Parts: sequence; structure tokens; C-alpha cells
Amino acid sequence: MTTDQIIPGAIAAAILILVIVGVVRGVTRRRGRNEDTFGAGGVATVAAGTRGVAKTDLAPSGVVRVVGEQWTARSASGMAIPSGTTIRVVSQDGLTLIVDPQPAGPPAEG
Repeated sequence: MTTDQIIPGAIAAAILILVIVGVVRGVTRRRGRNEDTFGAGGVATVAAGTRGVAKTDLAPSGVVRVVGEQWTARSASGMAIPSGTTIRVVSQDGLTLIVDPQPAGPPAEG
């Protein structure tokens, strides 16, 4: 093999590798069931009464995890809600959830 054959072969191999990587990434990409409606597989609204968990302190704003996603949220009362507290969605203002801490109640039967 001569140098005249090695360089074009290396360029062709590099292009082939890039094409294969692109195809594999496209095939293995997971799409959320609502991705066409609202990016990244998310939902645009959350029903009042839905429960979640405060991921950061809400003082009065922070991040909560509801319906399997992280949302910006603020405390309905303006009072701080510590991280790790179970919360309940009261309403929604655009993409910000308005939440209250979920009071501890009797364990669910079942």
C-alpha cells in the first residue's frame, strides 16, 4: 500500500464512522410519549391535587418533582417548604406550579 492509498482510505473510514455513529444515535434515542406535544416527553399542565416531592427548598420558589418530571414551583402561602417534603399542587401559573406541603395523614389502606 502506498501513501496515495492510505490517506483517501483513512478519510473514507472517518466518514463511515461518523455516519454509523449518527445512525446509532438516531435509532437509540428514546422519545417520550408526549414529546411532539410538549418537548422532552413532558406535559404542559399538572392537575390540582397531584402530589410530588420538593427537590430543593422552596423559599418561596424552588424545584419539585411531580408526574416524573422536575418543575419550577412556588409555595402558595409564601412560607418556606423544606427539601424532601411531600407537596400537593394547588394550581399552575404557566409552567410554574403553585404548591402546598402535603399534611401527614393516616396511611392509605389497601
